[in-house]
Amino acid sequence: MSWLDPQRSGEPASETALREELRSLLGMKPRNFFETEPTAELNALADRLRGEARRRNHTTRHRSHWMLMAAALPLALAFGGVSAWGIAQKHKAEDLAVAVHRQEGELAKLAAAARHAEPSAPAQPVQPGAMLASHRKPARTTPKGMELVEPVAKPEGQIPQDTQQVKAH
Repeated sequence: MSWLDPQRSGEPASETALREELRSLLGMKPRNFFETEPTAELNALADRLRGEARRRNHTTRHRSHWMLMAAALPLALAFGGVSAWGIAQKHKAEDLAVAVHRQEGELAKLAAAARHAEPSAPAQPVQPGAMLASHRKPARTTPKGMELVEPVAKPEGQIPQDTQQVKAH
């Protein structure tokens, strides 16, 4: 227990004398380290230093919160941007799902109308993929003679003279 402990202020004199005796037997310095008694000037200086330490401690606490918030700002902005992008993608996906559902309904109506228009035709289930395939653009073909690379017919039986055959066919 430190001698600065406030619980020792009410300590009996016999325990204080015992402690002093043990301190002298162990060769420890006396209770007053500076060998002088504190004066009123030293007490006033200690009070001012204590007050300044409290003031500085009070002001540094506020700075730490602002610094923490300033350091977290880029992270918060990044999370906010990713969240906004995700919400926009969610709305886009929902709109596309509604459009697909509407087109499937239209295809079902067209299939029902086609079944009623041709009663003699055998009833076949209409697949949505087959109907959509007819709406695709036809493949673009290039006219003959407009290719970028012209094919060259190679004779099958001859091997060029500057090559070596490694493995038999």
